[in-house]
Amino acid sequence: MKKENILNNLNKIASKDVSSWLEKAKEREANKEWLAKSAKIAIKILRELRAKKLTQKWLAEELEVSPQYINKVVKGQENLSLETISKLERVLGITLITVPAFEASIKYPVVYGHEASRIARNEAKSIATKTANYKKYSNYQPDKEESLVA
Repeated sequence: MKKENILNNLNKIASKDVSSWLEKAKEREANKEWLAKSAKIAIKILRELRAKKLTQKWLAEELEVSPQYINKVVKGQENLSLETISKLERVLGITLITVPAFEASIKYPVVYGHEASRIARNEAKSIATKTANYKKYSNYQPDKEESLVA
């Protein structure tokens, strides 16, 4: 009798809808990189709103979007475009993301083909010369295994 009551109670509260937890879990796994970054951006936005005593509704009005959209943003559930991030930065007066300076690629230029081979050969020659000079002008004593090879 008790088993029937328990089963009846479970059937009353159990959802008739098929669960989609597996699909949602797969989606979170596939998007974990941008979701993690989105969560960090959301936290920064929420901290700034609280620090300035502003509301999500105010932010929605400033950005001319719905409050529901802002709610998704501050939950880290929205894949933000660069345009939206720039608008958020402007309205809140903060920096959400930074882009590395272009000078880094000038400092280490990309080389292809024969030029890359020439650079690699010169590097190898330089290392070999330094090693030979070290052995020649220092108190270098090869160990037994190395002397057998030479």
